[in-house]
Amino acid sequence: MYERFIFANEIERGGTRQLLGDAWPLAKMWDVYDEDDFILDAEFPCSQETFFRYAATTPGPARLLIHSCYGLSLLLHEPPLWMIHEMRRLLYSLPGEVV
Repeated sequence: MYERFIFANEIERGGTRQLLGDAWPLAKMWDVYDEDDFILDAEFPCSQETFFRYAATTPGPARLLIHSCYGLSLLLHEPPLWMIHEMRRLLYSLPGEVV
C-alpha cells in the first residue's frame, strides 16, 4: 500500500517517520523535497483497510495521523465501500463516543 504524507515542518516528518518505522518495520519510506511542504512517501506491507484503521486511530501531527495522509484524505471525499465499512467499525468501537 502506498501513501503520501504532507507535514508542516521537518520535526513532524521526522517524528512520523520514526512512528511509522516502529509500527511497520518492513515499510519503505523516502523524503520528497518540495519548496513549500515536507513530504514523506511510504509503501507499507498491508492492505489499505489495515493502514486506514491504523492511521485513523494513531495520534499524529494534526491530532490523528490520517490528517497527514494525502491519498486517504482524497478517498474520504467519496469513500469506497471498504472505507465506509471501516469508518462504521471504528465509530462503533470507540469507547465513550456518542453515536
